[in-house]
Amino acid sequence: MRTLVLALLLGSSALAQLCDQPFSPTRPGWEWQYRVTGERSSTYSIRKTSITDSSFVQVRQGPDGKEEITYRCTPEGIAPVDFGSLGGGRVEAGAQPISYDLDVVKVTGVAIPDYDRWGIGSSWKLVLEIRGNGQQGPLRFQVSGTLETTYRVVAQETITTPAGRFMAYKLQTTFVTRMRASAGPLSLPLNFESQGTSWYAENVGLVKDIQKTRDGEIVTELVALRK
Repeated sequence: MRTLVLALLLGSSALAQLCDQPFSPTRPGWEWQYRVTGERSSTYSIRKTSITDSSFVQVRQGPDGKEEITYRCTPEGIAPVDFGSLGGGRVEAGAQPISYDLDVVKVTGVAIPDYDRWGIGSSWKLVLEIRGNGQQGPLRFQVSGTLETTYRVVAQETITTPAGRFMAYKLQTTFVTRMRASAGPLSLPLNFESQGTSWYAENVGLVKDIQKTRDGEIVTELVALRK
């Protein structure tokens, strides 16, 4: 009986750690503050709420309001399972803006792998299968496809941000969009690929990120971590 109780306690402890990965800490009350420079400069903060043994909600607060995304925690790592408030919205596109409503229908892989997977030369992938609909003026259309991100650890180095100096893993990322918009007999491919670089420090998480765009770079840096 004592052995069974001990096994149950150890199992519960392991489950509690699934969401609290060293390269993506999930702690009540912690707040990460970031600064973004590039095409449009801004600041935002990240908090993690509704924390359970297998999930949490990431809350991003910025100048345009609050965004919430639910993440799933498994022995393989951490992955988003929805778009939260980002799944629906409106995009300005000339005289007739586009409104959209998108859902994640399938998740394969992880965004943050288990601690043992981190090391130079390691790689992993996250694939989100997307379904939804949109409208531009009188035109209604269906949207489907995948968002695929590949992560590869290329180095471990010291990185300096406004929050301080960190020993971090450097990741090269490739983001590929393979989407299709369909309206009746018409079908339009929406394919896009971009590259980026990010740095993750143990017991801190993301400390810097650089995303390349058509017009240059968008740089995100950690300004402070409040515990």
